[in-house]
Amino acid sequence: MKVNYLSKREAGKLLEKLGGFSWAREIEAGRPRSVLRIMEEDFTLYRISGYVICERSGAIFPTVHEEYNRELLDRIPAIVVDMGAVPHIARGADVMRPGVRSVRGDFEEREFVVVRDERNLKPISICVALESSGKLGEIEKGRIAKNVHHVNDRIWRLVRDLRRLIERERGS
Repeated sequence: MKVNYLSKREAGKLLEKLGGFSWAREIEAGRPRSVLRIMEEDFTLYRISGYVICERSGAIFPTVHEEYNRELLDRIPAIVVDMGAVPHIARGADVMRPGVRSVRGDFEEREFVVVRDERNLKPISICVALESSGKLGEIEKGRIAKNVHHVNDRIWRLVRDLRRLIERERGS
């Protein structure tokens, strides 16, 4: 693991990448003073304006930690699943159509969606949609979203373990 701050140029490039996402426009508008980068072998975390963002395989998405990213997660369309699907998705399973209770917001194929449980509406996973929200009504079975980050995965555990570092830098 490598931890450092981004230079102004690197931070500017990251903000440009984030500018392409509707959920991240507030971050870009705030023009953060410093961006903390935590690099692991297969992903990179950024602490930027109090939010924790992950970059993996060229894709950028917020982590499912509500304490840092509640506002960002609320801006991303959501798939609400029944409680029977929660333990499977929380262990990394893809979202299957029979477990879906409802959809909040509109999304297209290959866009990020937040998967939430139906009882508490807590985010349990970030997925890439395999179908658009408009087509979900026509589908009765099969995979509809690919799980890319979920509670208790390596990303989630690293954010939890580095809480002191992230909290210390949160005000920047």
